[in-house]
Amino acid sequence: MIFLATFVALAISAVLVLAALEKARTPAFTAATLRGLGVPRALALPATRLLTLVELGAAIAALFAPASTLTHAAIVALAVAFAVAGVIALRSHELLRCSCFGAGGGYLGWRQIVALVPWFAGVAVLRIATPSADGALLFALTALLILATRSVSLAKAYVEASGDRKSAQEMLLWLPSH
Repeated sequence: MIFLATFVALAISAVLVLAALEKARTPAFTAATLRGLGVPRALALPATRLLTLVELGAAIAALFAPASTLTHAAIVALAVAFAVAGVIALRSHELLRCSCFGAGGGYLGWRQIVALVPWFAGVAVLRIATPSADGALLFALTALLILATRSVSLAKAYVEASGDRKSAQEMLLWLPSH
């Protein structure tokens, strides 16, 4: 059970850190989503910053204080907020972009509602068992997990860019080949 708790703490932290970093990198997308959910324009950017800080705080707490009731409450509050956003989006007359991980992604809706189950299950695991690893080690493992997932995206982008470059070189003979 301790291994499962360690895995859950790492997964929760990695998801929340990735989400927070993307929101911090491109806050305008999340602010636009919040405006679509009914947040006034003047509050959308401050709310985006607050959400980013709460996600990052909950991610760090999942690693350094995984048994804390405050940590569990923060994770549940975020999960419920995400699900409420999904409900609001479903009731809306237009599709609302999901900016959960910054720009891109799909649309808000059922995914955020259904995601309550794994969020709640993760908190339940952390309530039952505590990771035995030190918070600093968990933080390092989370960083490696994020690096691995971002490396996959980078590799895909590299392959796509090299294909675009090859196509351009074939069409434009004057383009230098580097």
